Amino acid sequence: MSYNFCLLYGEPSKSKNLGGGINDVPWFVFDSVFSVVADTVVIPYTIVTQSNKGNIKVN
Repeated sequence: MSYNFCLLYGEPSKSKNLGGGINDVPWFVFDSVFSVVADTVVIPYTIVTQSNKGNIKVN
């Protein structure tokens, strides 16, 4: 996701090619939307699981 923010707010590219896309919408826009939806679905599950089972023990 941070790479997508760099593409959005970084210095403009001198070339028009941003890696392809659909109907002049670059792929990173689709990736950002998918990431937001996936985080919205997964984060509540993670919070509930962690509150029930506790923290993961790291060796």
